[in-house]
Amino acid sequence: MRLAPIITLCILGVIFKDVIALPCLSTVTKTKFEATRKVLTDLGKNIKNKIKKLDDDMESLVTDFKKKQWYKHNGHCYYFGSEKLSWFKSEQQCKQIGGHLAKIEDSTENKWIFDKRPKKDHYWMGLTDLKEGEYRWSYDQTIASFTAWHNGWGTKGTSHNCGLMYHTTYTWLDYPCATEYYYVCESHFCY
Repeated sequence: MRLAPIITLCILGVIFKDVIALPCLSTVTKTKFEATRKVLTDLGKNIKNKIKKLDDDMESLVTDFKKKQWYKHNGHCYYFGSEKLSWFKSEQQCKQIGGHLAKIEDSTENKWIFDKRPKKDHYWMGLTDLKEGEYRWSYDQTIASFTAWHNGWGTKGTSHNCGLMYHTTYTWLDYPCATEYYYVCESHFCY
């Protein structure tokens, strides 16, 4: 009967040793553990730096938007170009400052843009019919569901492929793309 307590003590000793006692790390394991810890620490710092840079970039973008005098309307921002450019150069300029030539989706937006123009002149918008009669928005290539053509315009033929806002009414003209006019940009990022 004295064997049972000894066996019990041995079993408890094994359990105690395996459950309670932590094994010592070998030199190789310790080196790998420290290298992993360093990688994770560096990764954490790197992520923190990237988040700070992203935050700084966003702040810079907001500052640029404010400097460029973007105007907010209905969840979008608009910028009115102060120089006269061709339609293609206008689109390129809009992209360089964070937008695209305006996509006008309804009469309310059309009226707001028209009324907000700093100069009472024609303004390029993002409408083209590079395939004759099929007017699409340059921003996303969707077919225009809303149009406001001036009488007799919108079907001027293959030499009139770019849309602009007419200077005296809330209507549009299709005009040769190489002609230089002011332009209106739109951005879906608003400060």
